[in-house]
Amino acid sequence: MHIVLVGPGALGSMLAVRLAPQLEKEGGTLSLLDHDRQRARCLAETGITLYRNNDRTTIHPVITVNPAAISECRVVLLCVKSGDAAKALLQAAPLVTRDTLIVGMQNGMAHLEMLRRARGIGVAAVSSAGATLTAPGHVEDGGPGVTRFGVLSETTSPPKLLENLVSLFNRADLKAEVVPDIFPTLWEKLFINVAINALTAIYGRKNGQLLTSCSVRNTMKNAVSEAMAVARARNIKILNDPIATAFAVCRRTRNNTSSMLQDVLKQR
Repeated sequence: MHIVLVGPGALGSMLAVRLAPQLEKEGGTLSLLDHDRQRARCLAETGITLYRNNDRTTIHPVITVNPAAISECRVVLLCVKSGDAAKALLQAAPLVTRDTLIVGMQNGMAHLEMLRRARGIGVAAVSSAGATLTAPGHVEDGGPGVTRFGVLSETTSPPKLLENLVSLFNRADLKAEVVPDIFPTLWEKLFINVAINALTAIYGRKNGQLLTSCSVRNTMKNAVSEAMAVARARNIKILNDPIATAFAVCRRTRNNTSSMLQDVLKQR
C-alpha cells in the first residue's frame, strides 16, 4: 500500500511515525506532502520523532511540497485543519484517481462536502488518538484512542482498500474500525470538541484542568446541550451520553494540550 499523508502537524506526524515502519515491513511506502517548503526541507533533513512511553522513534520519509515527486498513491490521508482542507485537496489532486481513498481526518463538518465532490472515494475518519507537536518534527503521543472510518457516499459500500487501511492501522497498534454510518461518530467527536477545545483556549488550560472548576464544567454542559439540540433537529442519532463522554475524555487526556490551545499559544 502506498499512502500520502498531507500535513505534518501533530496528528499527521504521529500517524506517520506509527504507520511508516509497518508499511515498510510490508513493502509499502508513506510519503508526506507539505505546503511549507522550508518546513519540508527541514523535516527531510531531521526526520520526524515520536515520543511515546519513554521511548522515541524517528522516521525519514519522503517529504515534499511537489506531488510530482511522489510516484505512487493509493490512499491520501488529509491531516490538515478543516480550514486548510480545500487547499490540501487541490495540492494532492494530481495524485488522485477515481479509485484513490481520500480520507479526511478533520474535526467538524465543513470539509465533508469537499470530500464528497472530490475525485476519488471520500472517507471521513474520526480519531480519539491524541498528539502534541512540541516542535516541527517532534511530537508526543497523547495515549491510546480509536479511529473510525466511514464512506461518505450513501450508495458506496466500504471498498476493500478501506478494509486494508483499517487493518494496517491495527497492525501498527492504532486501534481502528470501519463503521456503516460515520455521521453519529462525527457528531460524537463534535460534542467532545465543543466541550473541550474552545474552553481550553479561552482559559489557557490543559484538558483535565477544565474539570477542576465548577463554573467551567457547567459551561461545558451547556455547550454540549446546545450542540445536542442541533443534532436532534437534524435527526442525527446521538451515541451514548455526550456530556459524560466529554468529561471522560478530559480525564483520559488530562495532560493533553488541545489543538486549539496549541494554536493560541503559538499565535497561529
